[in-house]
Amino acid sequence: MVITVRSFRKNPLIILTCTAILSLASSSVNAENGEDLPGPAEGNEPESQGLTVEAKKIKRNEGGNLISIDWSISNETDSDVALTWLHEKQTYTYNGDYYSGVTIVDPNTDTRHHPLMDQSGECVCAGNTSSRFYNQVVSGGESAYWSLFSTPSDVETLTLEVPGFEPIEDIPID
Repeated sequence: MVITVRSFRKNPLIILTCTAILSLASSSVNAENGEDLPGPAEGNEPESQGLTVEAKKIKRNEGGNLISIDWSISNETDSDVALTWLHEKQTYTYNGDYYSGVTIVDPNTDTRHHPLMDQSGECVCAGNTSSRFYNQVVSGGESAYWSLFSTPSDVETLTLEVPGFEPIEDIPID
């Protein structure tokens, strides 16, 4: 996908996503750098058996009100698995093919946060506008995803909930 000035005028999601990503440079927790993130969570539904989900990187923007989470799903089964159950259709109606069912919970207030939605009703998360969007995980493989949330700046830990998996609790936010 080539992004031009015309693309920015036609698609406000590009502007919002670029702004959010650029502003998230201030603070992050990263499993790849050996920082402490909770381990992977196992699938707890028939369709997610043999799969695990893992939080890879947590970033908070300088203003403290946005949290970006990079997460992945690994497939240890003998066949490819289509991820058809990660869409959220009950609380909010997001337009398009997105993994909008992924939420975070503030354990101190028990407040659930859904991914941001842009003015077109599209989820600001992994989906069909992402440059690399995988709607399946190949056998023995791992696919990476991301989600963007708005939270109060005083949230210090969170629980990541991905449909079909055990929750990943006590994820620190710097």
